[in-house]
Amino acid sequence: MGMSKRVESLGMEIRVPDLSQIYIPKRRRGSSGGGRKEAETEPCVLEAASTLMHLAKSVPNVEKEKSRNTRKRKTPTSSAPTRRKMVKKTEYPSIPEMSDGMRERIMEMGGREIHLVIQKQVQHTDISKNHGRLSLPINKLRFDFTTEEEKKLLDEQENKNKKGMNVVMIYDVGRESIICLKKWKIGSSDTYCLMTQWNKLVEETALRAGEHIQLWSFRKDEAQLCLAMVKLGSC
Repeated sequence: MGMSKRVESLGMEIRVPDLSQIYIPKRRRGSSGGGRKEAETEPCVLEAASTLMHLAKSVPNVEKEKSRNTRKRKTPTSSAPTRRKMVKKTEYPSIPEMSDGMRERIMEMGGREIHLVIQKQVQHTDISKNHGRLSLPINKLRFDFTTEEEKKLLDEQENKNKKGMNVVMIYDVGRESIICLKKWKIGSSDTYCLMTQWNKLVEETALRAGEHIQLWSFRKDEAQLCLAMVKLGSC
C-alpha cells in the first residue's frame, strides 16, 4: 500500500497519508529504578502530525458553504399605486336662487351684474391644505365672469408663473376676504383657481368634501370683480 491516498470531499482533491505505514516506536522499560524512559519522537511522527493539521485546515466548513451558496429570496414589494380617495358623486336636486341676506349684502356694497358662475360639489383637492385652492374648470362654468382685459392679464407670465389678480370674496353673508384669482391648466382643461386665503376660508366655513356650493360673481365701483360663495350643504 502506498504512503498516501487520494480523498475527494466537497469537490476538492486532497492527499491524506496512509497512517498504517507510519512507524511510531513503543515505550521501553528502563533498566534501573523501575522508571520509564520515553523514546525520542521520530521524524515520521512529526510529519504525520503536521499533515493531519494541514488536512484539518484544508477541509472546508460544510455549513458555511451551504449558507454561501443558498440564494436568499427577495421579498416581493407591492408596486400598486395608492388610490386617491374619491368623493361619491351626487347631483344637487335644484339650482337655488341667492338668499335675500346675501343679495342685500351685495347691494350694500354697491354691487351689480350678479351672475351664478358655478354650482359644484366640493372635492378633496378643493379643501386640501397642500393644494390650497378651489378649482373652477372653465368648460364647466355657467357664466365666464372675466372680461377680455382680465383674460389677457391672467394669461401673462411673471417670473415663469402665471399672473394673478386680487378679488373680493364674501361668504356667510357677514364675512369678507381678499383672494387671489389665477388661471392654470389642470390636465387638459383651463381652470380658474382661487388661492392665497382659500385655506383660511375653508376653516372658517367648515367646508367639507362632498358638500355643494355656489359661486356668484358681481361688479362694484369701477367694474371691480367680486365673488360670493354660498354653501348648499350635502344631499
